[in-house]
Amino acid sequence: MVFSRSDTVSQMNLPPGFRFFPTDEELLVQYLCRKVAGLHFPLQIIGEIDLYKFDPWDLPRKAVFGEKEWYFFSPRDRKYPNGSRPNRVAGSGYWKATGTDKIITTEGRKVGIKKSLVFYEGKAPKGSKTDWIMHEYRLSEPSRKHGSSKLDDWVLCRIYKKNSSKQSQSSCEIESREYSHGSSPSSSSHYDVVLESLEHIDDRFANLPRMDSLKLNLQNWGSGNFDWATLAGLNSLPEYVQAQQSQPYRDDVSSSKL
Repeated sequence: MVFSRSDTVSQMNLPPGFRFFPTDEELLVQYLCRKVAGLHFPLQIIGEIDLYKFDPWDLPRKAVFGEKEWYFFSPRDRKYPNGSRPNRVAGSGYWKATGTDKIITTEGRKVGIKKSLVFYEGKAPKGSKTDWIMHEYRLSEPSRKHGSSKLDDWVLCRIYKKNSSKQSQSSCEIESREYSHGSSPSSSSHYDVVLESLEHIDDRFANLPRMDSLKLNLQNWGSGNFDWATLAGLNSLPEYVQAQQSQPYRDDVSSSKL
């Protein structure tokens, strides 16, 4: 039986009005760190795909969720076997970096880098510029297994098409939330009151990570064996797995359907 993307979304049992607009910090700490650590998510909302095998306009229908922005975990290959530059050739064209890289921090510590890229059709350097944009998030420490031939086992990518002022407005709203996040001591308590009143929402959403609950242990930072599960707010991987096994869990979204 073949499932369409709409069937997959309906099986996720999302609450009314659900939107997925994470900040840069949340994407790196709560999603990419957990992915690199090999942990499962209460809600599998970001799909896995080798993004560089496709044109960007083919990606929306391969995403698990999204309307105007689509998120993917993707590996990054090397341009040369022993080099440190990524291979940006994709589909019928290539991705070209634009602007300045943005350093993303959490609690005053550098956790990763955000890079903006534009898709060009054709061969470099004479390709035709398109309106397709990618924000690529990578960790500041190498996210590849020992002996891996890839530049990164996983990076997190946000894909969208720049076509109207609505997209700029959406980006401004995200940036505004990033700057205001955690700046108001009363905001957390306000959200807690609201969440407590919504008893009908699936219990899985109460288990999603909260940014204000992070307790970082950065003693091994830069050692090359950093525990990304710790940075994601988990005391240890065994404790997390044990907690997950004690709760009923249903994997509503299979990577084989992507």
